[in-house]
Amino acid sequence: MKYLHYITLLALVVSCKTTPEKKTDLFALAQNVTGIYEASLPCSDCISIEYQLDLEADSTFVEHITFLGKPDGTYEVHGRWVADTDSVLTLNPGRLAYKIKVNANGTLTIIDAIENHLEQQPAELTRIGSTQKTDAAMLLNDIWVLEAIDQVDITNIEFPRERPRLEFHQGDGKVVGTTGCNQLSGTYTTSANNISFGPLRTTKMACAGNGEARFTQILQETTYFKILDLKLYLLTGSVERLRFRKVD
Repeated sequence: MKYLHYITLLALVVSCKTTPEKKTDLFALAQNVTGIYEASLPCSDCISIEYQLDLEADSTFVEHITFLGKPDGTYEVHGRWVADTDSVLTLNPGRLAYKIKVNANGTLTIIDAIENHLEQQPAELTRIGSTQKTDAAMLLNDIWVLEAIDQVDITNIEFPRERPRLEFHQGDGKVVGTTGCNQLSGTYTTSANNISFGPLRTTKMACAGNGEARFTQILQETTYFKILDLKLYLLTGSVERLRFRKVD
């Protein structure tokens, strides 16, 4: 009886050891993970680091890194990626490779990087969708008072009457406000965090100083916006031009 019991236990042990391990379906992983992902990272000497990762179906990738607030702060990195086991991707295998975990909720996390060009590894990369684009435009939909031009705080000498103010109306794409002297109105369009202003109309009252002319000219040159900590940054390329604070 003891002998039969021993044989039974041995058979169970052998069957457990020979059970094939569950492996990741690498083909399905590669098919499902393709797309565009992004993260906004803190930056010690700029506004923020805007990071975007494009994973293509042909196993190539492009990283777009923008250091907002720095001249010439935009970079692109091209390479190849492969799907590993355990839902892990390797970018640039064999070179300065680093690994990215594919999370169950569809996000990505950089889990291992060697000499990574980012100051800090993104905690989570989120797949870009229409909801995020709408959210960015909705956050813009408020009243903003100018604080700085070209990263220098404005003064009463430039704007002796009042500080310029913008009020965005996302529903109809209109913007109204003041130049610090005259009333202002016009249109704007957004796509994700890209922004452009249409023709701006102002009243014609004579104004002291050159603040109004600088302000309206920079608005026409604006290409990108970013909202952080109740501050609105309008940029030309990656360079900060105007900084506003939110008002109730």
